[in-house]
Amino acid sequence: MKKGMKQLLCSAAVFALLTTAPSISSAASYTVQPSDTLWIIGAKHSTTAQQLKKLNGLTSDSLAIGQKLLVPVPPEFVPATVLQGDTMWKIAKKTAIPLPKLIAANQQLTNPNNIWAGLDIRIPKLPGQYATGVFPLPKGTYTPFSNTYADSRTWSTDGTETRSHEGVDILAPKGTAVYSALPGTIVNAGWNEYGGWRVTVRVDAATTFYYAHLSKYAAGIKEGVKVSAGQLLGYVGSTGYGPEGTEGKFVPHLHFGIYKSSPSYRSIDPYLMLKWWSL
Repeated sequence: MKKGMKQLLCSAAVFALLTTAPSISSAASYTVQPSDTLWIIGAKHSTTAQQLKKLNGLTSDSLAIGQKLLVPVPPEFVPATVLQGDTMWKIAKKTAIPLPKLIAANQQLTNPNNIWAGLDIRIPKLPGQYATGVFPLPKGTYTPFSNTYADSRTWSTDGTETRSHEGVDILAPKGTAVYSALPGTIVNAGWNEYGGWRVTVRVDAATTFYYAHLSKYAAGIKEGVKVSAGQLLGYVGSTGYGPEGTEGKFVPHLHFGIYKSSPSYRSIDPYLMLKWWSL
């Protein structure tokens, strides 16, 4: 059995040990904070305002501070229940999740040093590959994001094509720094009618990472250059969807995609990796 499969089976068994019941609710309780809106709460929990309204039987967008809402557990987490004698350190050891990431995944806890039996927490899902990557935008600069991979997109060069979105969009102000998530070699840098000013980095023999809609490049970014994890590639923008220089057809954001060249050329969903890197 391959090492990666053994780790996945082990993790699944550990998650089962953390729970006190054979089935776990797919929703959790959230307390409305000052400045919260349904959109903000939805973005925090990888859902939409409409889904929150349906889940909670709401007929308007109005919220009150302190109001309790049911929220779905985001797909990047596994819900778990604390057992007698557990601490966050013990749970981190049992699940093989780094303690800082476990704590970051449970920001609803006022004090992570004070947990008790029966408390519901979240265990972040470890991505099957590229777990050592770094998030491509600085903390605090981007809007909470959900999974836009495989969403429909209608722009095309002839105006008639409907296509599947091959990445995840992360909204951030124009000019926000964009970093390389992993070390690699730049194989494409320049204009693309869909992606605008983009950078493609080969991170291994069969995988490239794609950073699109940039407003400009960092110094020295060009084809053939080797980059390190965390190295500045360029800056968030809204370029693309037209001939060279087109911008402003959508709000500024980073489009991040991952492509595999073997056994066939295809995109893969980067959402779980991005969420892991963001913790």
